[in-house]
Amino acid sequence: MLSQSVAALFAPYLTLNLSGFDNLKLVVAVLTEQGKECHALEAEITFEGKLQRAYLVRWNKHFIYCGRTNSYGNPLDEVADLESINPETIKVLQPPVLSMQQLEFMCMDNAHFDHC
Repeated sequence: MLSQSVAALFAPYLTLNLSGFDNLKLVVAVLTEQGKECHALEAEITFEGKLQRAYLVRWNKHFIYCGRTNSYGNPLDEVADLESINPETIKVLQPPVLSMQQLEFMCMDNAHFDHC
């Protein structure tokens, strides 16, 4: 469940069904555009009762769940229980920071292929 501040910031993107890595790029791009500091991460997490490798973005006290590393079609979510993240497996990532125009193209490509 997304907190109010996260939901408000990402409201235009919550209906998208992107891969975990594309969600990661989207979250980083939106936060960077807003001038907010964030960190892209990959870690093992217990999510919905299953241990999985996932992409996360840490922003302030929020950990935004972007999806499994080997999946597509993930909604954004928020990690409520920080105990579910295995701290020994956290890797800091340096994804490309997309401009808002690049982000728009990525979302359009995804929407196009979803309907083909």
